[in-house]
Amino acid sequence: MVAELTIDLPWIDRSSRAVEGLDVRRGRPARLTYDDGIVLEVRVIDPGVHASAADVIEEARRAGGPGRVVLVAGAVPPAWRAALRDAGVSFVDVSGVAAVDWPRIQVDARRFGRSVRRHRPPLPLQKGHGAVVQELLVQAFDGVQPSIGELASGAGVSVPTASKAVSQLTDHGLVVKHRVGARLSIEVVDRVTVARRLADGTGWPGAETVAGYAWGRTVFDVAARLSEAADRAGVEVAVTGRVGAAHLGVLGTSSPPEVRAWVRAPGGDLAGAAEDLGLEPVSGEDANVVLSRDRWGVGVGRRRTLAFDGRPAWVAHPVRLWCDLHAERRGSEYAAQMWSVVSRGR
Repeated sequence: MVAELTIDLPWIDRSSRAVEGLDVRRGRPARLTYDDGIVLEVRVIDPGVHASAADVIEEARRAGGPGRVVLVAGAVPPAWRAALRDAGVSFVDVSGVAAVDWPRIQVDARRFGRSVRRHRPPLPLQKGHGAVVQELLVQAFDGVQPSIGELASGAGVSVPTASKAVSQLTDHGLVVKHRVGARLSIEVVDRVTVARRLADGTGWPGAETVAGYAWGRTVFDVAARLSEAADRAGVEVAVTGRVGAAHLGVLGTSSPPEVRAWVRAPGGDLAGAAEDLGLEPVSGEDANVVLSRDRWGVGVGRRRTLAFDGRPAWVAHPVRLWCDLHAERRGSEYAAQMWSVVSRGR
């Protein structure tokens, strides 16, 4: 653990609970104790006595200072959370939703200081929610603030699914809704945090994978041949990882060892899709292709045809590539380069 937070809040369990590097326990006085012995006072602000988020932010700025951190704790209105996050003011709601940004501590949680029966990511991305979040990020980087209906259409999910995914982000203060007339649009407040949660919840690989061998002079030739075979077979593929990133100019000092590709096949039969794509069933070091079933469309969504050395292939969107590059060796370095591509909107 990086630090321990001791705080006297009625919805905090008495026993210690670990939350993303922070031990949280109920008690007095309110303090933050780091594992190297540094102790900071915690100033708690009750949002219930303030009329607006601006008032809370102003008090937080006055209360902060050397030797102490500030925490807004109580019934934090969802409409205030994006403003608090944008101002760098940490908060925890009575429901357990929390966003804490202190020195060496960054926490986004759904059940802050409460026991859980099983581990779940702070932003569960199930049943198409991941596709919605990805579509929201894609449009945000394109300078668009979409409506719920537009998100649902772009992600290929129902409007209720898109609405629920956005509500989860709103609860954490990661997005804010704007109404102009009859239109309700969605703005992403913290793109980095949303992208990290997307990578954590949907990054490569998926739950089901198949490895095999496909002939080609290089892995880029293999990617092109796979894409050609997929078009003939009516299978949707999207090359990801380092091979996909190379098509956008993110290169390493050595050639990628394998082609990684998301696959959506009729009936969801990944093994059948691998056969249709001409993969020979091999294992271990002989495999040069890994396919992963793309159940919710996060891989093939927004894919594009891009060429490397004159050979075109279906390649995942840069946002998806960024998410998946973390699974590669030295993945953080490649992901950092890809983030520049994502930010430029290529």
